[in-house]
Amino acid sequence: MKMRTSSFSLRDRRGVALIMVIWVVSILSVMALEFSFAMRTEVNIARNFKEEAQLCAIAEGGIQRAVTELVYKHDLRVQQMKRTLKPEETPTEKREWLADGRPYVIAFGEKNCEIRIMSEGGKVNINTVSEATLRRIVGQLGVDGEKRDTIVDSILDWRDPDDLYHINGAEKEYYQSLKEPYEPKNGNLDSIEELLLVRGVTGPLFHGIGGAEKEGSGTESDPAGAAVGLKHIFSIYALGEQVDINSAPLPVLRFVLGIPAEIAERIVTAREEKGFQSEPDLRLRVPELTPMIGEFSRFITYRTPVPYYTVESRGKTEGRSVRGLKAIVKIDPADKNGHKIIQWVDWIL
Repeated sequence: MKMRTSSFSLRDRRGVALIMVIWVVSILSVMALEFSFAMRTEVNIARNFKEEAQLCAIAEGGIQRAVTELVYKHDLRVQQMKRTLKPEETPTEKREWLADGRPYVIAFGEKNCEIRIMSEGGKVNINTVSEATLRRIVGQLGVDGEKRDTIVDSILDWRDPDDLYHINGAEKEYYQSLKEPYEPKNGNLDSIEELLLVRGVTGPLFHGIGGAEKEGSGTESDPAGAAVGLKHIFSIYALGEQVDINSAPLPVLRFVLGIPAEIAERIVTAREEKGFQSEPDLRLRVPELTPMIGEFSRFITYRTPVPYYTVESRGKTEGRSVRGLKAIVKIDPADKNGHKIIQWVDWIL
């Protein structure tokens, strides 16, 4: 009887030992898997951080390249030298960059940088635009009826110095009633982004996110399909209601001057080789404009003294990774660097 008890006890101990081994192996396996997952996560984080840093550096490089182009654009000696050359004598890659929002792409191995320069002289000044022109432009962007009137009247109330309401506008009482109250400006806008504080101005209307294909988005699209918003048309640095025909981007040609899409694209193509010098020159090179030019001739100029430019630079990979920066630059030959950074935005889509 003692031997049988001893035998059962031995088997029990072996069973317990086996269960403990299984548990230990299981725990170690879980720990190994967890460690492997943590290491993989750390590797991905490190790789993403490295890629982010590289794209940011590429985007910053794009800003600096654009600034260099703009400094040369305003350098009288460089311009005088270029006047002695015929267009066909200048290689395509060495031609002066145009400030009408077209993309310029520079390759960095498997990555690239897309740079756009937009002259503020090619836009409409939001601080001085008339009520009639403002109402027409907002309507062209796909907003009509009471919504349009609310936006236009609220912008007018925002920038005027008094507390008197336009019919559909907003003053201090409205802004103080919001969940997060604030004071209206009652003065000129200090940045175009300030429009986002104005009653009725939504993100899609300002940024153009979504385009016209989204019903009720309150935005339109340019011929290339890119969404157009208020920020593509208005500026605080522009001359007024007059826009420079040589740098006005497609949204301004279409929604401010009312030029049909196909003819607007002809204008953009025609000014690649040489800017328009006068109305006769514009009529000659884009004859399709002749029947309608009288409707908007008072809104255009052929050279602008505005030295302000918006530069957008995006570092991109072959995949979907993008890192965008934006700067508003004032070109000033009297400055020791030849320019000043007026505004810097550290992240754009």
